[in-house]
Amino acid sequence: MKYRRNAFDKLNTLLFGKDLRITEGDRYTEEREFDYSSYCPVEKYVSSVPLPDENAYYITDFGARANDKTVDNSVFINRCVDECSKNGGGTVIVRGGEYTAKTVILKSNVTLFVCPDSVLIAEESGEGFEKPALIYASGAKNVSLTGGGVINGNGHLFGRKPLFDKNLTEPDDIIDVIKMRRDNRAQLRFAHPSKYGKLVCFEDCEDIKINNVILKDSAYWTLKLTRCKNAVINNLAINNNRHVANTDGIDLMQSSDVIIKDCFISTADDGIVLKNAVWDGCFDEMKNVSVSGCEIISRTNAFKIGTETTNAIKNVTVENCRFFMTDIYPGSVSGISLESADGAKVENITIRNIEMNRCTCPVFIRLCNRNRASKVNEQSASAIEFGVKAKGKGLSKKTFDMKGEVKNILIENVKAESIELPVIIAGFRQKGKIKRVKNITLKNFDLTYANKREIIDRRLFIPEYSKTYPECWRFRNLPAYALWARHAENLKTENFRCSPADGTWKKEKILKDVK
Repeated sequence: MKYRRNAFDKLNTLLFGKDLRITEGDRYTEEREFDYSSYCPVEKYVSSVPLPDENAYYITDFGARANDKTVDNSVFINRCVDECSKNGGGTVIVRGGEYTAKTVILKSNVTLFVCPDSVLIAEESGEGFEKPALIYASGAKNVSLTGGGVINGNGHLFGRKPLFDKNLTEPDDIIDVIKMRRDNRAQLRFAHPSKYGKLVCFEDCEDIKINNVILKDSAYWTLKLTRCKNAVINNLAINNNRHVANTDGIDLMQSSDVIIKDCFISTADDGIVLKNAVWDGCFDEMKNVSVSGCEIISRTNAFKIGTETTNAIKNVTVENCRFFMTDIYPGSVSGISLESADGAKVENITIRNIEMNRCTCPVFIRLCNRNRASKVNEQSASAIEFGVKAKGKGLSKKTFDMKGEVKNILIENVKAESIELPVIIAGFRQKGKIKRVKNITLKNFDLTYANKREIIDRRLFIPEYSKTYPECWRFRNLPAYALWARHAENLKTENFRCSPADGTWKKEKILKDVK
């Protein structure tokens, strides 16, 4: 089951850091086979909702026309929202076909209700969106999305052609993380300048309810809540093109007291991700987030805290979820990824009762010191995400330097099949100082390593990677199959099992500088 690299393979290892981002070329609009998951149980999560009898406002009464791509219905829908809001609130109803629109702006006490037979879909040019989103709200209270219908971002229209001519579906018979990472990026549609932005974006809003709606084919982050409070997201289905880059499922940024439950997410980037960074306009702590009963298909990380993390994230619970990959290769980068890269204190995290399949690394816990706030501001960070080289003056290098912490983590009752990396737990050494992750408990783990040939990747030392983007694949093929930990304090394992690949060259566990 062992495999040594030949000369060509070794040359490729030198290209590990080479970014395969495509930054030139026209828009690529073709939908390919396997862009969308073969498993998409929308009916399990989303139900039709009865039409309201009172305070109902139909967009057709304000001029909206269905099934005509030449019409920007956002003009009529926003008039309908304004009238609804002016009269104290109610429900704005989208019914009777497909309505093309640019930015729809919601206001306090307004529910956007998309009926099961209807679609609100992004205009195809990407031009003229008032805000960088199809659905937007700012400073609103008591705002909702529901109805059982579809909000479609037309995301596949706003990227460039990937390096590969078709999507990969057959798993490689060799576990080689370097090749895995390159194959993944070579299938992605990176942003074309026409990309208008997110699908749903709420900023500084309170008392949010999102349920029984399908968010489809986002062009960028799908559902983003920034500086919001008191949100309940349930019975939501997100079905994205799994090759459109930067299509996170749900992004919470400095948003507290949030419940996410009974949701299905299939997407190219992170499934559910918590972030809290100053260059995204976040300046306070984030706390009290609950995730339960979700199924997540992600090309990257099913559940993640990070990477944009300067301010505290704490009191997070994730339970009774399934993280997996269906019919494309490679599998998910990780099932669970908990990171502090830019100075944040990430603490008091409880994760339990998780099933995984084809998540390369089941658990990745990472403390490092990228200190990105000293290098970017809001404008330059956004430009970089869209593949544009940009510089922007950030904060003083000392503001968040060496300030990060990851501590008080409990993960229990995890069953993961077809893993290709061990559980990774890593603090860092930098500037002659060591910072450790602390108080990590892993309990009742049942892991099964993919039974495939393995690259022999023996290295004299494994770099710290303390200043780079934190990702489990960065560590390449590690010499352990169950657990690899470095710079950790008070690490506990209980009933921790992993079935190795046949004839593996790796050790079960490797612990370095672990107290």
